[in-house]
Amino acid sequence: KKATCLLLFGFLLLSGCSEDSDPQETSRLVQIEEPCAKDDFLTAWCGYKNPEDLAVTPDNQFLLATGFGGLPDSYVNEIVIINLSTMKKERAEIILVDNTWGDPNCTRENAELSTHGLDIVQRNDGVSMLAVTNHVPRETIEFFELFPNKGSWQLKWRGCVDSPVLNDGARQPMFNDVALTKSGNFYATEMYNGKIPFEDVLSAGFAKEDSGQVWFWSATNGFDPIPNTEGGFPNGIVVSPDEETLFFNFWFTGETIKFDLATEEVLAKHFGGMADNLTISENSLWSIKHDMTLTEFSDKCGDTINCFLPFSVYELDFENLKEKNMWNLDSSAFGFGTVAIPADGKVWLGSARGDRIASFELEN
Repeated sequence: KKATCLLLFGFLLLSGCSEDSDPQETSRLVQIEEPCAKDDFLTAWCGYKNPEDLAVTPDNQFLLATGFGGLPDSYVNEIVIINLSTMKKERAEIILVDNTWGDPNCTRENAELSTHGLDIVQRNDGVSMLAVTNHVPRETIEFFELFPNKGSWQLKWRGCVDSPVLNDGARQPMFNDVALTKSGNFYATEMYNGKIPFEDVLSAGFAKEDSGQVWFWSATNGFDPIPNTEGGFPNGIVVSPDEETLFFNFWFTGETIKFDLATEEVLAKHFGGMADNLTISENSLWSIKHDMTLTEFSDKCGDTINCFLPFSVYELDFENLKEKNMWNLDSSAFGFGTVAIPADGKVWLGSARGDRIASFELEN
C-alpha cells in the first residue's frame, strides 16, 4: 500500500495517501480532458453546445458557460461548469426554491432554459449571485445563488424578472446580456424589439440602424430605459467595480462604449468588427469582435455546427478604451468567438455557433 501511495504521489502529483482514500475518486479528480483541436496559437476542447458567454467562479477555479439556443426561435440548452485544472465539464445542477430576489410575479416550474449572456457578482450581503438572460419559455432575466458543493459549484434558483411589454403590446425587449450591481439590481442590453418580424431586425443590421438600448431594473421601480444608449443591436455589457460607469457593445456598428451613469454621456468609443461580449479583468476591458459581414455569416454559417469565421480579441484600457493588445484570429480549430475572459494564465473563448471552447496563452 505504501508503494502504491508513493507511485500515485510521483505520477499524479497528489499529496498524501490515507486508508480512507477512494482510488476511483482519486482517478476521477486527476483525469484530464484532452483538447480536440489546436493550431499554433489556439487550443480547443469539444463537446459543448454553443457556449456563448463565460464567467469565472469566485474561487477562480471554474468557468461557467451559458448554452445559446439560437434566435429568433430558441431551444432549451444547458449551463455548463468547467474545471480549469482538468477541463472536465458537467451540466450545472439547478435547485428551484422560492423567488426572493426577482419580481414576485415571475415564476418558473422547471429548470429548462435557453440562456444567452451572464454575470456574477458578490452581493452586499456576501452571497455570490449569478444572472442570465433567457429566451425560453419566455423572455426573462434569471437569478441564481452560486454556492460551493462537493468541490464544484451548484446553482440555487432565487427568482426571475419578465421582460416588460410596452407601447400597448407593440414592444418587448429581447435581452442579450446582463450586468449585475452589488445590490442585486441589473443593467441589460435590448438587442431588438421581440414584437417585430425578425426580417426587420436583419434589415436594420444591413443598414446599421438602431434596434435597441440599455435598460436598468431595480426591485423597487422595475425597468427604466437608460437615455443616450440607443444603438444597433446592443450586445455585451459590464458595469465598473464602483458602479459609476457602464461599458457596452453595439454588434451592428462595431462600437464599444464607455458611458457615465451620472451624466448619461458617452465618455469614449472603440471601433472594430462586430462587437459581441465584454469582460473586465483588473484594469482592462476585454472585447471580442467578429471580422465579417452579416452576408458572410449567413452564407458560411447558416447550417453548420461550427462557424470558423475570423474574429479579433481586444484588450482595451479601462480609462480611454485605447488598445493595449489585439489578436486577429482566423483558425480551423475555433471560430466565431463571442467572449474573451482571462483566467489561469490564459484567455478563454466561447462561441455562439460551435461545439467547443478555446484558449490561448497570455504572455507574462
